[in-house]
Amino acid sequence: MSSNRQERTAVIKLVEFSLILVVLTLPFSILINSYCIVFFAFAAIISNKLTKKWANLRESWRIWIWPMIYYLWMAVRLYTDESPARTPHLLETGFSLIVFPVIFGSIDKLGPKLVRRVLVAFAVANIGASFYCLWKSYEDYKASDYINFFFYHHLSNHIGISAIYYSMYCVFSVYVLLYYFLLRKKKTWIRLLAILAIAYLGVFILMLSSKAFIVILYLSALGVVVYSFYYLRYKLSATIMFLLLIAIPFLLVKFPYVTERLRDTQIREYRGAADNQNGLAVRGVLWESTWALIKQRPIVGWGYFYGKDVLQYQYLQKGFEEGVKDDYNSHNQYLFTWLCYGLIGLITLLVFFWQLLRSFLLGRQFLGICLLLMFILANNTECMLETQKGIVFFLAFSNLLLYHLTSRISSGRVDHLAS
Repeated sequence: MSSNRQERTAVIKLVEFSLILVVLTLPFSILINSYCIVFFAFAAIISNKLTKKWANLRESWRIWIWPMIYYLWMAVRLYTDESPARTPHLLETGFSLIVFPVIFGSIDKLGPKLVRRVLVAFAVANIGASFYCLWKSYEDYKASDYINFFFYHHLSNHIGISAIYYSMYCVFSVYVLLYYFLLRKKKTWIRLLAILAIAYLGVFILMLSSKAFIVILYLSALGVVVYSFYYLRYKLSATIMFLLLIAIPFLLVKFPYVTERLRDTQIREYRGAADNQNGLAVRGVLWESTWALIKQRPIVGWGYFYGKDVLQYQYLQKGFEEGVKDDYNSHNQYLFTWLCYGLIGLITLLVFFWQLLRSFLLGRQFLGICLLLMFILANNTECMLETQKGIVFFLAFSNLLLYHLTSRISSGRVDHLAS
């Protein structure tokens, strides 16, 4: 019996170690992160018996079935795709839609303490990566005296990630630090460190200059103020978030690059290359072009590759040459899913989001709700499910929170929130 317990402990430690490697490498190299995911999958496979895995999956089939259906429909549409440029790499990128729900749903419960270590490790990884980005940007700045090296893609490219995706990682890190160190009783010095880390990440998010995530950060701070003050009665947390709300507009004035990006964003029709920095004008072209194609094939869509081909042609017709040169997608996940996979794909995706939201609400999972709402909002201006950086982030953390902070999920019902 003692030997079995030791083996069980060793396996759990292996799962934890491999999962921490996944989240630590997520902001960095895609290749290294992929190897870590394979390692985690191996550890998860040997963590319990197949009969137990199947029993765990049967309890929650109404949740994991939807990303699997979405992935299978992607495969069907790839097979029928009319573009000569179609390749199977699409299924490789989207494989996390199956891997993470099945892995997290099949293994035995990891428990809230292990989940906390994984989430805090992710926040620490992002803070460490930000220091590296600032150092490399400083070296570039010294060589050229070009201040914009400290902003947007100039800043995040040092770790090979888009500023938009890195902003998403940093906003979620703020949620993690807030939840574990400010919304819970902790020693004063720990809370002070958390406050400094949150303030630092807030400034760094402004430097990353993603307009969508600056707005999401602001809305998140506002939501936490209300939530903390009226429901949790945590005056310190509410005060800190309120100060962040006040500080953000003043900080924006101190960062001319960010201010200029916001000033260039105006509600008007795209009029040519001069509007390429106007996010709203550009998205107007992207969304109008996408909608025109959706109306032609609303049920099953155009397929991923053929959809992108005809979308590029639409951009040419509207004079949006940058969209063709940089191979822009729709910059709206819902429209792009509808374009590629039709109403079948869109409804499948929305049902999956609804099942997640329902489970998080029933389980009163603060982090799960924050993660999902942030991701839903972000997908209005980006296509977060079209790259590995977006898919792995969302599928890994949503399923980790879903399956391993609750005591039991049965047919989409959450029975009890783990302590």
